[in-house]
Amino acid sequence: MAVNDDVFGYKRNPKPTGVFSTEDSKLVFGSGDGIDAADAGYLVQNWNVSYTQQVQEVFEIGSNALYWSKGRPTGTGTLGRLIGDKDVSSPNSGGFFPKEAYDICKGGATLVLEAVGGHCKNEGGWTDETLNKGLKIVMSGAVVTSIGFSMQVADVRLVEAMQWRFAYMKFGTDGAT
Repeated sequence: MAVNDDVFGYKRNPKPTGVFSTEDSKLVFGSGDGIDAADAGYLVQNWNVSYTQQVQEVFEIGSNALYWSKGRPTGTGTLGRLIGDKDVSSPNSGGFFPKEAYDICKGGATLVLEAVGGHCKNEGGWTDETLNKGLKIVMSGAVVTSIGFSMQVADVRLVEAMQWRFAYMKFGTDGAT
């Protein structure tokens, strides 16, 4: 039996090409174009951003013709964090979002999210891949739409959940830091 012939017949390398790790993962969330890595102490546990556009299929009676009706894009985001070393998010406490994000009459805020996944460092080891790729998302016209709090007796952690909507998304031109 060859070295890479698995008991179940799989043919693959015995070692992975790269390893993801929680070490060196990073999330920086801020407003405007310049965000500071020092702002990364918000104990974020999860986040999700979605940007969708409406597309409706339109058919013509008596024909095989297909048309698309293009709608407008909209974006939403959610974030969950532990209340710990930073204050609760509110316009008056200087919390997670800038003040403009809480007042729809001000047109919302520009939010920037940068994330890099964790990885094992490639220091002449057995792998030739360093899995340290990331992304930078710029969301304009962002307005906070929901804030909620929860706590469970088992872990006695106060959790803050936030939702926002935004009007425009682009990827940062200089990539993740």
